[in-house]
Amino acid sequence: GNIVYGFLLEGGKNEARDSVTAFSTTPANYVFTRELDYQLGARARVGYAARGALFYGTGGVAYGKIDNSFSTTNGANSFTNNGSTKSWGYSYGGGAEVKVAKNLSIGLEYLYTNFVDDDYVVNVGPGSAPVTNPFRIVNASGTDMRRGDSDFDMHNIRFTAAFRF
Repeated sequence: GNIVYGFLLEGGKNEARDSVTAFSTTPANYVFTRELDYQLGARARVGYAARGALFYGTGGVAYGKIDNSFSTTNGANSFTNNGSTKSWGYSYGGGAEVKVAKNLSIGLEYLYTNFVDDDYVVNVGPGSAPVTNPFRIVNASGTDMRRGDSDFDMHNIRFTAAFRF
């Protein structure tokens, strides 16, 4: 019939990046930046094919390496962090493909991908800060900082070319 289903494995190098900045009364700023280094995905596809065209939906799991970095203008406290994290997530979307030769098709696809990046923590130590420092008031030996939103998500519109063998 016209119902088509299949399985897709993919991998790629990315340059997706996001940053968030916070400010304190010390006064200082704190910048958290993360960049998706690479991602791997496994998705199912289900669609409808007619007259050399395919319209489909897709969804599955995603895995990525996220490079985290931290910077601050606070010179009084000490800061340590755990760098890169690896994260599981999911992808879903849809698209269309048109057959241009026996084994070749081109298409346009929308894909939403979400990674949960909640493992990155910055440990704030007392450093040379006085006891009136806001971080030391909370906990004299230091405290931890992390992003308020752990979701690292992307919306992608992709031009595709597929060769079938």
